[in-house]
Amino acid sequence: MKQDRVSGAAELEDKIIDYLVQGGEDDVFERCLSVLSAYPSMASMWNIANLAFSCGEGTGEEFDDIRKANETVVENGAGIVENNSTILTYSRSSTVMKILGACVDRGITVICSESRPKYEGRKLASELSERGVEVLLTTDAALASMVDEADMVLIGADAILEKGIVNKAGTCPLLTYANGKGKEIYIAASSYKAFPFVFIKEEDGKEVWKNAPEGVKIKNFYFDFTGIRHRSYFITEYGISKKRPFFARKLSNEILDIKSMLEAKEKYRLVE
Repeated sequence: MKQDRVSGAAELEDKIIDYLVQGGEDDVFERCLSVLSAYPSMASMWNIANLAFSCGEGTGEEFDDIRKANETVVENGAGIVENNSTILTYSRSSTVMKILGACVDRGITVICSESRPKYEGRKLASELSERGVEVLLTTDAALASMVDEADMVLIGADAILEKGIVNKAGTCPLLTYANGKGKEIYIAASSYKAFPFVFIKEEDGKEVWKNAPEGVKIKNFYFDFTGIRHRSYFITEYGISKKRPFFARKLSNEILDIKSMLEAKEKYRLVE
């Protein structure tokens, strides 16, 4: 499966659900393995695969619940954005984009950054500005220096684990700094982003420096882990809470098999 490196997890969920449903029952393991190899850091993909293995005829109804949950997260998130406030966000969460887009009549200002190497932050800036939202775009390195100008920090999450979240690389230093500054931090993600583990995959170093000199070793990661202490609130389909959503289902044997297969690969690092 070719990896989409710009779309948010919530956008990808619909595509992956269709991909699994269209494949039929015979090759569900290979399709799930393909998906999780391409998106190992996205907990919702692990949840979707686990449902595909576990729920049988009830899978379609469970998939509908995922879509409904994302819609409710947007409604709950939009409810906390105050008039004339400045919101700082990072990367491009499609859920966050919808929350901010729903607040276009409130006179908000959004601060965001480019989100290298694929520049999905530029896409977010374009989407919001087309809706009439005032946007201030800066570089990834400069984003933390603008925390003081924000009334709140609002981000998405690719995974919610027991001790923290996995999100776009650079989230950890940003939230650590914002937390130290006493800023309210909101993490918008449905409960389907909660899972016992994910993997952080090392990507192609040529994206960082195509013709690096001999002797220069490059590490290119799209995601990082942020300790759960660096947060204020989770926005889920159940409302706003300081308590993280948690995974309460049973893991299928197939999911455990795929976990073992990825653990054996050099470029996949397990995060629990």
